[in-house]
Amino acid sequence: MKIVYVVDSITDIKNKINLIKTYFGDNIVYVVKSHFLSIFQTFGFTTNAVYKKNLAEIIHILLLKSKIEPILICYSSLDFDANLLTRFRSRIGNGDKIVNIMPSYNSFERLCNNTYNIYVKALFKAKDSLISPKLQYLPVAFVVELLNSHFGNKLFETNPENSSTLYIENSELNKSTKIKTKFNKFTLLPIIFALLITICLIISLAFIHINYIMILIFVSLYVLDIIFAIIYQCKLYFDARFLN
Repeated sequence: MKIVYVVDSITDIKNKINLIKTYFGDNIVYVVKSHFLSIFQTFGFTTNAVYKKNLAEIIHILLLKSKIEPILICYSSLDFDANLLTRFRSRIGNGDKIVNIMPSYNSFERLCNNTYNIYVKALFKAKDSLISPKLQYLPVAFVVELLNSHFGNKLFETNPENSSTLYIENSELNKSTKIKTKFNKFTLLPIIFALLITICLIISLAFIHINYIMILIFVSLYVLDIIFAIIYQCKLYFDARFLN
């Protein structure tokens, strides 16, 4: 089994790596986020690849250069412990199934996830499984399939018969399993557009006689602005989970 250890945090990094080695061996390749590179090198580990905003592509290229074997993916930002790794290793068993961990989502998150998956299904004809990308076991057959397509596809829904999922209930661990989108300047555009629409509406109310057609136009503009904001947020979340 090859371990792909994604260094996206350096908190308690040595202890986490030692724990991974204890449970899964030392056949590890390190894929390091660019701004952690210099700090990570001080710990004496070998960096096998560096990424910035193209993690899936970098892992894909890295795996193509080596022998194809089962893959364990683990992120250093995941606050795993011996209990989780014991349960996860037990689920791997003979190694013929994909093993995932599933965060616990609250009601608001489930609503957002349902909306997000409408976006994903419309574009890719498949749904995001909503599992955490931070700890995942991939058997050889699935690795071959991914390397023939795109490594980011590992998060799409698969046949339940071919996978095993651990559900996370611990609140602190659950928090670290999730991918968060970072601030993007383009997320301000819908807010700016909404302000411009509002200014135009106020000016129209002050100086022009408003009829039902103009009301429909302004309502439509607000609706379009909201739809654009939702679609763009879905894109950011998809990119954060599947690509970056």
